[in-house]
Amino acid sequence: MREYRFQATPETVEALRQLRGAWRGMMVAEHSITVVLQDGRAVRIQSDTADVESLFDAYRLQADIESAEGLYGVPVEPFANGNNDIVLFTGVTWSEPPGTVRAEGLTEHAVMHFSGHPGQLSDTAEVVCVTTDAFVIAASDGSGVLMRTGLRPGAVEVERNPEKVRAFLVDRGYSAA
Repeated sequence: MREYRFQATPETVEALRQLRGAWRGMMVAEHSITVVLQDGRAVRIQSDTADVESLFDAYRLQADIESAEGLYGVPVEPFANGNNDIVLFTGVTWSEPPGTVRAEGLTEHAVMHFSGHPGQLSDTAEVVCVTTDAFVIAASDGSGVLMRTGLRPGAVEVERNPEKVRAFLVDRGYSAA
Protein backbone atom coordinates (compact mmCIF):
# COMPACT_ATOMS: atom_id res chain seq x y z
CA MET A 1 0.00 0.00 0.00
CA ARG A 2 1.25 3.49 -0.89
CA GLU A 3 0.37 6.01 1.82
CA TYR A 4 0.28 9.79 1.65
CA ARG A 5 -0.69 12.50 4.14
CA PHE A 6 -2.67 15.65 3.39
CA GLN A 7 -3.67 16.90 6.82
CA ALA A 8 -4.38 20.30 8.32
CA THR A 9 -1.45 22.71 8.26
CA PRO A 10 -0.33 24.55 11.42
CA GLU A 11 -1.90 27.72 9.93
CA THR A 12 -5.25 25.95 9.55
CA VAL A 13 -5.09 24.59 13.10
CA GLU A 14 -4.36 28.10 14.43
CA ALA A 15 -7.24 29.58 12.41
CA LEU A 16 -9.62 26.89 13.68
CA ARG A 17 -8.55 27.59 17.28
CA GLN A 18 -10.12 31.03 16.85
CA LEU A 19 -13.52 29.34 16.63
CA ARG A 20 -13.30 28.80 20.41
CA GLY A 21 -14.03 32.52 20.78
CA ALA A 22 -17.33 34.41 20.55
CA TRP A 23 -19.14 34.30 17.19
CA ARG A 24 -21.15 37.10 15.60
CA GLY A 25 -22.53 34.94 12.80
CA MET A 26 -21.91 32.32 10.12
CA MET A 27 -22.21 32.40 6.33
CA VAL A 28 -22.50 29.13 4.43
CA ALA A 29 -21.79 28.74 0.71
CA GLU A 30 -21.23 25.58 -1.36
CA HIS A 31 -17.45 25.85 -1.33
CA SER A 32 -16.79 27.76 1.89
CA ILE A 33 -18.03 28.60 5.35
CA THR A 34 -17.17 31.89 7.01
CA VAL A 35 -17.53 32.33 10.77
CA VAL A 36 -17.58 36.00 11.76
CA LEU A 37 -16.09 36.50 15.20
CA GLN A 38 -17.08 39.20 17.71
CA ASP A 39 -13.49 40.57 17.67
CA GLY A 40 -13.73 41.80 14.05
CA ARG A 41 -12.02 38.84 12.41
CA ALA A 42 -13.47 36.02 10.34
CA VAL A 43 -12.41 32.40 9.88
CA ARG A 44 -12.95 31.15 6.33
CA ILE A 45 -13.11 27.37 5.94
CA GLN A 46 -12.86 25.70 2.54
CA SER A 47 -11.82 22.48 0.88
CA ASP A 48 -8.25 22.10 -0.32
CA THR A 49 -7.34 19.55 -3.02
CA ALA A 50 -4.21 17.47 -3.55
CA ASP A 51 -3.48 15.53 -6.72
CA VAL A 52 -2.02 12.56 -4.86
CA GLU A 53 -1.41 10.35 -7.87
CA SER A 54 -2.70 10.41 -11.42
CA LEU A 55 -6.52 10.39 -11.29
CA PHE A 56 -6.49 10.24 -7.47
CA ASP A 57 -7.41 13.40 -5.54
CA ALA A 58 -7.72 13.88 -1.80
CA TYR A 59 -9.47 16.68 0.08
CA ARG A 60 -8.80 18.34 3.43
CA LEU A 61 -10.25 21.30 5.25
CA GLN A 62 -8.28 24.54 5.14
CA ALA A 63 -8.95 27.62 7.25
CA ASP A 64 -7.68 31.20 7.09
CA ILE A 65 -8.17 34.25 9.27
CA GLU A 66 -9.31 37.39 7.48
CA SER A 67 -10.91 40.73 8.24
CA ALA A 68 -14.64 40.61 8.98
CA GLU A 69 -15.19 44.21 7.88
CA GLY A 70 -18.69 44.42 6.44
CA LEU A 71 -19.49 40.78 7.29
CA TYR A 72 -22.16 39.72 9.75
CA GLY A 73 -23.59 36.33 8.84
CA VAL A 74 -26.57 34.58 10.36
CA PRO A 75 -26.39 34.61 14.18
CA VAL A 76 -25.59 31.26 15.78
CA GLU A 77 -26.64 31.96 19.38
CA PRO A 78 -25.06 28.99 21.19
CA PHE A 79 -21.60 30.10 19.97
CA ALA A 80 -22.04 33.82 20.68
CA ASN A 81 -20.58 33.67 24.20
CA GLY A 82 -17.34 31.91 23.32
CA ASN A 83 -15.94 29.08 25.45
CA ASN A 84 -16.48 26.77 22.46
CA ASP A 85 -14.54 23.54 22.04
CA ILE A 86 -13.26 22.14 18.74
CA VAL A 87 -12.23 18.62 17.73
CA LEU A 88 -10.54 17.82 14.40
CA PHE A 89 -11.09 14.44 12.73
CA THR A 90 -8.87 12.32 10.53
CA GLY A 91 -10.27 10.84 7.36
CA VAL A 92 -8.88 8.60 4.63
CA THR A 93 -9.30 8.47 0.89
CA TRP A 94 -8.22 5.27 -0.82
CA SER A 95 -8.33 3.35 -4.06
CA GLU A 96 -8.87 -0.33 -4.60
CA PRO A 97 -6.83 -2.21 -7.22
CA PRO A 98 -8.43 -2.90 -10.62
CA GLY A 99 -10.88 -5.78 -10.50
CA THR A 100 -11.26 -5.76 -6.68
CA VAL A 101 -14.66 -4.07 -6.67
CA ARG A 102 -17.38 -5.68 -8.76
CA ALA A 103 -20.46 -3.70 -9.69
CA GLU A 104 -22.83 -3.43 -12.60
CA GLY A 105 -21.44 -1.14 -15.27
CA LEU A 106 -17.80 -1.39 -14.17
CA THR A 107 -15.16 -2.91 -16.40
CA GLU A 108 -12.82 -5.49 -14.87
CA HIS A 109 -9.99 -2.93 -15.00
CA ALA A 110 -11.92 -0.16 -13.21
CA VAL A 111 -10.30 1.45 -10.18
CA MET A 112 -12.66 2.60 -7.40
CA HIS A 113 -11.97 5.47 -4.97
CA PHE A 114 -13.51 5.66 -1.49
CA SER A 115 -13.52 8.15 1.38
CA GLY A 116 -14.29 7.53 5.02
CA HIS A 117 -12.66 7.27 8.41
CA PRO A 118 -9.59 5.14 9.21
CA GLY A 119 -11.74 2.32 10.62
CA GLN A 120 -13.36 1.87 7.20
CA LEU A 121 -10.09 1.43 5.29
CA SER A 122 -10.03 -1.92 3.50
CA ASP A 123 -7.18 -4.43 3.70
CA THR A 124 -6.92 -4.40 -0.09
CA ALA A 125 -6.42 -0.62 -0.46
CA GLU A 126 -3.72 0.17 -2.98
CA VAL A 127 -3.26 3.94 -2.44
CA VAL A 128 -4.25 5.73 0.78
CA CYS A 129 -4.21 9.40 1.69
CA VAL A 130 -4.75 10.43 5.32
CA THR A 131 -6.61 13.75 5.55
CA THR A 132 -8.22 16.17 7.98
CA ASP A 133 -11.76 15.89 6.66
CA ALA A 134 -13.99 17.21 9.44
CA PHE A 135 -14.28 19.01 12.74
CA VAL A 136 -16.98 19.55 15.34
CA ILE A 137 -17.39 22.72 17.38
CA ALA A 138 -19.29 22.35 20.64
CA ALA A 139 -20.84 25.32 22.42
CA SER A 140 -20.90 25.57 26.21
CA ASP A 141 -24.62 24.61 26.19
CA GLY A 142 -23.77 21.24 24.59
CA SER A 143 -25.00 22.03 21.07
CA GLY A 144 -22.63 21.45 18.21
CA VAL A 145 -21.94 22.03 14.56
CA LEU A 146 -20.18 19.63 12.20
CA MET A 147 -18.15 20.98 9.29
CA ARG A 148 -16.68 18.52 6.79
CA THR A 149 -15.53 18.02 3.25
CA GLY A 150 -18.53 17.43 1.02
CA LEU A 151 -19.47 14.55 -1.22
CA ARG A 152 -18.99 16.74 -4.28
CA PRO A 153 -15.35 17.67 -4.96
CA GLY A 154 -14.48 21.01 -3.40
CA ALA A 155 -17.69 21.26 -1.38
CA VAL A 156 -17.86 21.91 2.36
CA GLU A 157 -20.89 20.77 4.36
CA VAL A 158 -22.35 22.09 7.61
CA GLU A 159 -24.57 19.98 9.86
CA ARG A 160 -26.33 21.43 12.93
CA ASN A 161 -28.94 18.71 13.50
CA PRO A 162 -28.03 17.30 16.95
CA GLU A 163 -28.89 13.69 16.01
CA LYS A 164 -26.73 13.83 12.86
CA VAL A 165 -23.82 15.46 14.70
CA ARG A 166 -24.09 12.79 17.42
CA ALA A 167 -24.22 10.01 14.79
CA PHE A 168 -21.06 11.40 13.18
CA LEU A 169 -19.28 11.47 16.55
CA VAL A 170 -20.30 7.89 17.31
CA ASP A 171 -19.25 6.73 13.84
CA ARG A 172 -15.84 8.33 14.35
CA GLY A 173 -15.46 6.70 17.77
CA TYR A 174 -15.42 9.99 19.68
CA SER A 175 -16.52 10.09 23.28
CA ALA A 176 -16.39 13.24 25.39
CA ALA A 177 -16.35 11.16 28.59
